Amino acid sequence: MSRWFLLIITVSCLIAGGTAGVSAQERKPGEYQVKALFLYNFINFVEWPANSSFRTSARINVCIIGNDPFEDALDEIRDESVKGKKLVIRLLRASDEPKGCHLLFIPASATEHTGHILRSIRETGVLTVADTEESVRQEAAIGFYIEQKKVHFAVNIDAAGRAGLKISAKLLKLARIVRDN
Repeated sequence: MSRWFLLIITVSCLIAGGTAGVSAQERKPGEYQVKALFLYNFINFVEWPANSSFRTSARINVCIIGNDPFEDALDEIRDESVKGKKLVIRLLRASDEPKGCHLLFIPASATEHTGHILRSIRETGVLTVADTEESVRQEAAIGFYIEQKKVHFAVNIDAAGRAGLKISAKLLKLARIVRDN
């Protein structure tokens, strides 16, 4: 946990101003570093259904389907513990079935497959997080978007409900809420 605490302090310092002599560009955490921290925190604020493998698994499988846009940004959360379980990062090909995934990240590079991916795991207790807000309208539970050079997220509460996921009101306060049409 001390490594995670150190990461939070480091990111906070980067956001707050960082070290003198470092350019503003270098002080800001990258987009995917911020998204990696969001993924970690989403797990803390979501409750999985009682009948999902999340409840019985000793680890939390965070899967990325297609090309991995995070590069080394996930290294900071890899092997951390959340809710008493070890986080495991799995990379999947776009053609792979996301079996055993508890959180499935769909990068922008896989948007042509998003509809198919989401239909294949509908109502299975998987937290789906997409790199685009448009994916939330295609039934991803959470989708990222950039506004005023900051990473934000939208939550489709209908999609989350179909998956049996309960999202904390604390997380919903920070989100743009989207409902099915």
